[in-house]
Amino acid sequence: MQPGKPLWIGIQFHLDEGWHIYWQNAGDSGEPPKVQWELPPGFAVGPIQWPQPVRLGGGSIIDYGYEGEVLLMAPIDGPPRSEAISAPSISAGVKYIVCREICVPGKAHLQLSFPEAGDTSKRRTLFGQARARLPKPAPASWRISAESDKDRFLLSVRTNSKVQRATFLPITPGEIENSALQRFVSTGIGFRLELQKSSQLTKSISILKGLVVLGPDRAFEITAPVVSR
Repeated sequence: MQPGKPLWIGIQFHLDEGWHIYWQNAGDSGEPPKVQWELPPGFAVGPIQWPQPVRLGGGSIIDYGYEGEVLLMAPIDGPPRSEAISAPSISAGVKYIVCREICVPGKAHLQLSFPEAGDTSKRRTLFGQARARLPKPAPASWRISAESDKDRFLLSVRTNSKVQRATFLPITPGEIENSALQRFVSTGIGFRLELQKSSQLTKSISILKGLVVLGPDRAFEITAPVVSR
């Protein structure tokens, strides 16, 4: 571990066909994996980096999560030193829910394994693929805002280019109706999305945070100031 550089670690899920786990906002059911890290003194772990999820379910129940394989990464910083640090002993307690027609709670206690010399390239490929799935910050040139009325949010994003389609995934639960149709309008220089408010939303909000998804591996993190109409 090099001083001044984070050590990236990850928890990889291999899911059987038809089964899924959940994103940081699970949607209408379920809950995301929870990790309790066990680190040596002087080490600190950053937040989990959540790859772009998919919409799951149908009808009145829509969730957000992952199928197949997914790597949940997090950065670890070590104590400040001038010399390289040997591989630290790191473990984690993981609790999760995996679902198909039914949901099954699971838990595991994991010990970090460092790759053998010949495995290093495989691990780098795995982490590189996971990074490619991470949402990117919205470009600085985008202009993002949202208006609020009694029953909906009108999200406006000026991208200065034509957008063919877009979907909004909320980071905060209980703000929009996940199963409601999101009406998309292209403006030629961006787009607008009409989002139905959640029946659970009982007070006004000043910021709408989430992902704008333009396609596979094309998700952008946005923060939209909300004004009342």
